[in-house]
This record gives sequence, structure tokens and C-alpha cells, in this order.
Amino acid sequence: MTDRRLGRWKPLAAVCLALGWVAPAPAQNTPQQAKSLGPLAEFLLYGEDPDGPWIGQTDGNGYRLLNPDDEGAITYFFLQPPPADDGKRTVEVTAVVLQGDGLAGLFYGYTEQPKQYHLVTVDGGGQVTVFHRPPEGGLNRVFGAKIENPDNPGQGPAGPVPITLRLVEKGATASVVVNDTTVGTIDGPGAGSGGLGIAAAGRIDTLFLDFKLGAVGGE
Repeated sequence: MTDRRLGRWKPLAAVCLALGWVAPAPAQNTPQQAKSLGPLAEFLLYGEDPDGPWIGQTDGNGYRLLNPDDEGAITYFFLQPPPADDGKRTVEVTAVVLQGDGLAGLFYGYTEQPKQYHLVTVDGGGQVTVFHRPPEGGLNRVFGAKIENPDNPGQGPAGPVPITLRLVEKGATASVVVNDTTVGTIDGPGAGSGGLGIAAAGRIDTLFLDFKLGAVGGE
């Protein structure tokens, strides 16, 4: 499936974070949690990952996730909603890629047996890509969409901008919505059920905001 180009994007506005790799925040006995990540906040990494390159930080609102040097690394954090909600869930997050050539976005449809999931990601150039991790491993590209700068057709967003990624389930399918525009559908294995959360991959400095989990037709 060819990439679809979108003309809508959001300016960075009040998101004011210094760019560049930073040292992890000093360790705390009880780390402050990222309030805007809602029900996911308590499951996030705060501080330095002892088993990998990831560093998680918060100012008490958004969640900043950094990987300064491992281009092959991937990490994710997720919730497992009750099976009764399968097929009618909504999940969204706003991601800002501050620096790096990695990917950040939604983690969707996780199952352990067999192990599989989808990633709905954005990169620093405004490329949105959906991947499927099948039981045999690896990541397969499903489809993509390109967010364009309306002031410069053919070009991506000018600088770091918030991109809102949303999934809306209808049975065993999930519509992929980028900044209020539906760009495609996830179906097949893993769609309509499984764990929901956020993910990042590669060398990246990214900010996550406003993680929301709900149901179609409800809150």
C-alpha cells in the first residue's frame, strides 16, 4: 500500500523542552508520575533502564523517553483491558519526536501466546508507519502516511510538532486516525483485542502526552 499524504498538522505551541541528549534525572525513592499518561503512568520507566539504553523522565505531566545510542532497541509499556471490551476500544496518544531518527507512537494488540503486536508510529520527518510483529519475529510494514507542512507542499513538518495517533476498534478491525484523519485500517491477527500502550524504537528523544483509553460510543 502506498503512503497517503496528509496536509494537517499541529504546531508545537507551548511544548518547550530543550533538544539534545540529556543525563537521567537523579534517582528518587518514589518517582513522580506522568499525569497526562493517565492509566499508563504507573507502569512507565522512570530513570535509567538497568537492562537497556532507555531513560524515562517526567515533569509531572508528559513523559519523555530517550535512547541516545542504540539504533536497534525497542521498548513498550502497555495495559491489558478486560476481554469484555474487545472490539470496541479506543486508544490515543500525542507524540512529539524531539530528536533522532527513531520512531514513537502506539503499541497495539499485544498477545504473549503467540507473541505479536502492532506499532502505529511517527518519526521526526512526519512519516506515520504501521508495523506488525508476527509470532515468528521481526517487524513487517503494513502501511504508511506522510504528514506534510501545509506551507511547503511535499515537505514534512518544520521542526518537532505534536502528532496525535488514535485507534478506533470495530470488531476485529481498528481504524488508524492521524490528527483526525483516518489513514487506514488494521485487521487480521491481533486486531480487536490484546494489550494497549505506547512504544518507541531506535535512537530517539520523544515526548508522549495525553494517553487516553476508552470505548466506542463512551468515555
